[in-house]
Amino acid sequence: MLSLIQPFSSHCRPSSNSEGHGLARKDGRFRPVGTTLAFFRRSAILLLLFFFAVAPLAAEEVRITIAATTDTHANIWPLDYYRNQPANRGLAKAFTIIQSIRAQNPNTLLVDCGDTIQGTPLGYYFSRRDLERPTPVVLVMNRMGYDAMAVGNHEFNFGLKALWKAKKESRFPWLSANTRGVYADPVRAFPPFLVKEVAGVRVGILGLTTPGIPRWELPEHYTGYKFQGIVSTARKFFSILRNRERVDVVILIVHSGLNRDPETGQIHPGQVPGENAVWELAHSIPGIDAIIFGHTHQEVEGRFVKGVLLTQPKNWAQSVAQVDLSLSRRDGRWKVEAKQSKVIRVTDEVVADPEILVMTREHEEATQKYLETPIARVDKTLSAQNARYEDNPLVDLILKAEMEYGKADVALASVFNPAAKIPAGPVTVRQIASLYFYENTLYTVEVTGKALKLALEHAAEYFQGWPVAPGTPLTSGKLFGYNYDMAEGVSYKIDLRRPPGSRIVDLKFHDQPLQPQQKLRLAVNSYRYAGGGQYTMLRHAPILFQSAVEVRDLLIDFVTRNGTLPTKPTGNWEIIPPEAREALVQSVASGDRAR
Repeated sequence: MLSLIQPFSSHCRPSSNSEGHGLARKDGRFRPVGTTLAFFRRSAILLLLFFFAVAPLAAEEVRITIAATTDTHANIWPLDYYRNQPANRGLAKAFTIIQSIRAQNPNTLLVDCGDTIQGTPLGYYFSRRDLERPTPVVLVMNRMGYDAMAVGNHEFNFGLKALWKAKKESRFPWLSANTRGVYADPVRAFPPFLVKEVAGVRVGILGLTTPGIPRWELPEHYTGYKFQGIVSTARKFFSILRNRERVDVVILIVHSGLNRDPETGQIHPGQVPGENAVWELAHSIPGIDAIIFGHTHQEVEGRFVKGVLLTQPKNWAQSVAQVDLSLSRRDGRWKVEAKQSKVIRVTDEVVADPEILVMTREHEEATQKYLETPIARVDKTLSAQNARYEDNPLVDLILKAEMEYGKADVALASVFNPAAKIPAGPVTVRQIASLYFYENTLYTVEVTGKALKLALEHAAEYFQGWPVAPGTPLTSGKLFGYNYDMAEGVSYKIDLRRPPGSRIVDLKFHDQPLQPQQKLRLAVNSYRYAGGGQYTMLRHAPILFQSAVEVRDLLIDFVTRNGTLPTKPTGNWEIIPPEAREALVQSVASGDRAR
C-alpha cells in the first residue's frame, strides 16, 4: 500500500506559489490556480486512500506442485538385477523427470510414500552385508532433495538397526503419524507431519503407514512400536494441521492402498484388516486437498473421491506423480481453486541422471560382484514360466531347502517370479536370488492334516472352475499369484471341476491318505505364518523352528552345498482334468499372464 501512495505524498505540502482562491482561464479553459490547485490535489489523494481502504485487494495467485514416488524398493539404476538387463525404472531416471518438473515450477515439493530401502539386491547388500557405507537409496534421495517420506512396511524388513541407520542418514523426515513408539530419540521416533512454507503458502504434509506390520514382520523387527488405525489417526492430525498449525493446504502421503479397483469399486481380496484405507480416508475426512499413496504397486493417474484428489505413481520408480494445486489469496487466506494430477512414466527417452550413477557406482559394483558369484552348475535350462500350473523343479528346489533347514515333513511355497530362467552351465547368486526376492524368514510350525488341506484348498481358489466360458480368465482374481502356494512332502490333485473348498483330492502323506488330526511339521515363510494372503488357518500355529536369516539366503546356501540343481520335478501334484492344465499352460505361452 505504501509503495502505491508514496509518489503522491510530496503533493501534500503547501504550494510555494499558491496565490488566489479561484479559477483562471487559460487556453479557453478554466484551470485551478493557487490554493485551489492544492485543494484538488489533496482531494485526489484522499479519494485514492479511500479506494484502497474499502476496495478488496486484487487476488494473488500461485501454483504449487508436489512430485512423488512410491515403492521404489531400492531401485536406483535403470536395471533389472535378476535378468541383468536395462529397465525403465529407478531413481536415476526419475530424477531427470523431477528436475524437469522443478524447471517448470520452482514452487515444487518432492515426497515419497515408502517401501524405500528394501527390494533389490543393492538394498539387501547394504542393509545386511555392508552396514559401514551409507545406505545408497538414502544417499540418492538426499541428493534429489526430498522434503519428506512416509514410512513403509518394508522399511522394517532388515530390523531396527538397519532402519535407524538409514533414517539417521536422511536429510528429510520419515513421517508416520500412526506409528507410535517408546523412543524419545529423534532418530528412532517418527514425526507425524511436516509443515513447509512454499511461496507464502503453508503446506501440511501428513504421513501414514499401513498398520499390518505385526502380521507380516518378526516381532524383534518392530519392538517398541505400535501401529494405530490410519483413518482415526488422520482425522486427529488433520484437525491439528488446520486449526493449530493454520496450514492452507493438507497433503497426505500414505503407505496404504485404495483397497478396491479404482474403476469398478470392487474390493481387492486378501487384505489384512485396515491394511488399505485410502478410499475410506477420502470418504471420511472432508477437506483433504490430495492423497498420494502407495503399497499396492498399482498406478492411479488421478481420481476424485468426495473432492479429494487421489494419485499413485508406479512402483520401482517406473513413474513419477505430479500434483498441481492452483491457489488464490483473498482476505488474507489462501484457497485451493483447482487441482489436478498426472503420472509421468519412465521411458527409453528419459536419460538417467549421470550424477546419481556416479555417486552410487561403488555400491553398484559391490552388489554386482556379489550377484555374479558362481555357486553351482546345472545341466539343462530351467524356467519358472509354467510353475504355477504344473510341478516344476525350481519350485521343488525352494521347497526342499525349506524342508531341510526347517526339519519339516511338508513345505509350502509360491512362485514369486514366473519370469525366472536359469540357463545350462554355471549358476550364480543372481539366478538363485531371482527365485526369491522377498525378505521372508522361515518358520516350522505344527499343524494338523485338516489345516494343511484348508491351506491347499485356499490356494486352489486361485483358479476358475472348469470348464471356463469362452473369453473368461482362467484364474479367478481371488488371489494374487504370489499367494498361490504349492506343497512338497505330500501328494495331491487339484480338481478344477469341483467347487472351491473341495478341489483337493487324493491328498496323501507317505503314500497314505492324510488324516485330519494327523500332526505335521510344516515349513512356511514368515508372511504365511502371519496369515498373509488370507492363510488364516496357519496363524498362531505352534512354532517349532524360526530362522535368523531370510529364506533367500538359506536357498543360496542350500544350492552352494549341493553344487547342482534338480532338473526334474518330483511330480507330487497336478491339476485335473488334463485339458484344464493344458489351457493354463497355453494361456502363458500366448502371453496372457495372470496376476
